[in-house]
Amino acid sequence: MKAASTTRSAGGWSFWGGWALAFVGFPLGGVAAAALVGPITTPLAGAIGGALTGAVVGAAEWLALRRRLSLSPWWIAATALGMGAGLALGIALLGASVDGAALPLRGLIAGLGIGIGQFLLLRGVGSRAPIWPLAVALGWALGWLITQAAGVDLSLQWSVFGSSGALAFQLLSGLALAWMLRGSRVVPGPAAEPAS
Repeated sequence: MKAASTTRSAGGWSFWGGWALAFVGFPLGGVAAAALVGPITTPLAGAIGGALTGAVVGAAEWLALRRRLSLSPWWIAATALGMGAGLALGIALLGASVDGAALPLRGLIAGLGIGIGQFLLLRGVGSRAPIWPLAVALGWALGWLITQAAGVDLSLQWSVFGSSGALAFQLLSGLALAWMLRGSRVVPGPAAEPAS
């Protein structure tokens, strides 16, 4: 199974427009997890709520990236499994406190889970792909730090950070993805065939 291949310029306006639109996955995923799971306070709630949120975020990202990379829908599953595992592990290790450093550290763990899951599909893109798990982990921690600083009510124990954190994450991860894809090789695939 071919994991991914680059098909279009990584730094163009269509890339940034698509990646910016993927932002909607964050509030939609957070609301879906809150409605179906409730507060994320236990590892089990983290696993279920994280998987649900990750599936929504992953679907939004996949829709944005599938024209630039020949990514399969496995991207959605990788994001869901990575976020569910990472969020559950973060709560198991650090508890469910939303105060102090525990929240961004849990974000770092959840982001690493997501990044590793997605890296398994991106590793065929090129030599820069190993940067992706680190970029996602740092972006996820930054998203929670910005959400804390913005004064969002975190007592509701959301599965994902607020809109301000999501915008910061999209910018950081978009820069990392554009840099990563700019240095990648192009592998012919179905999406790379010229249109007639």
